[in-house]
Amino acid sequence: MSGSIFSLWQDIKDLARSLLYDKESACLLCATHVSGGQVFCDDCKQTYFRPDLNRCSHCGKLLESQHTECEDCVAGRGPKGMEQAVAWGHYTGAWREFIQNVKFKSQPYLLKRLGPPLGDFALRHLPPPHWIVPVPLHDERLGERGFNQAAAMASLLHWELGIPLWEGLHRVQPTAPQVGLSRKERLHNLESVFQIVSSSRGLKQIQGARVWLIDDVTTTGATLEHCAKVLKRGGAAQVYGLVLAAGLEKGQKKDYSASEFGVIIGSDRRESVTIF
Repeated sequence: MSGSIFSLWQDIKDLARSLLYDKESACLLCATHVSGGQVFCDDCKQTYFRPDLNRCSHCGKLLESQHTECEDCVAGRGPKGMEQAVAWGHYTGAWREFIQNVKFKSQPYLLKRLGPPLGDFALRHLPPPHWIVPVPLHDERLGERGFNQAAAMASLLHWELGIPLWEGLHRVQPTAPQVGLSRKERLHNLESVFQIVSSSRGLKQIQGARVWLIDDVTTTGATLEHCAKVLKRGGAAQVYGLVLAAGLEKGQKKDYSASEFGVIIGSDRRESVTIF
């Protein structure tokens, strides 16, 4: 068989293989072979998405305890203005690297396989919404990055679940980076940053609606809180946060009594959350 014919035959076989075995692929995080349309191998599912762990019923943080709320939410330091937020995975290791590659290395195409498993997770943890709303980027940051990772996630969920996007929430002021800031500092940093900029028809759409607010990562919940307050002022009835990742709170040692809240509430201590 001549070289050219052999090369053509290889191309035909490769094409046939891609058509016949398109359900087979590699784990998105470790490249281990997976099949049946799976996106992550079993080891990565357990390591990074921790289906065995509770999520805080308010802020979504992963909990290594039987509690239903984290210490910060119990003490009044969690995000306000939302019915609930939930994090898909733990912001560590290969999952953290994946999110950072999407966000900081201009690789939004990495998100394209996440539609089915993320949609399934969302529907198992949150009530179906009328609208999906991405946390917006300011135009300056959008110009630098070239895309909004939250908008890319929202678009995936839109196509996967058939839920419409609502894009009337805007970030009208740039902000300094939030990394290293306390919750109080983050809340102050975000004052008057978000606004609803929409037509009268758009405002009517949001009236009385249930909304999923989408972002990539949450730490203190300050960004979700500010966005939720603006959406509710605009007429949304319920706001639920959905993020790819959050921190992991180690097992809580005690229950809080009402008398302890007077000491804890209002303190400026940072979230008791471990982000590796």
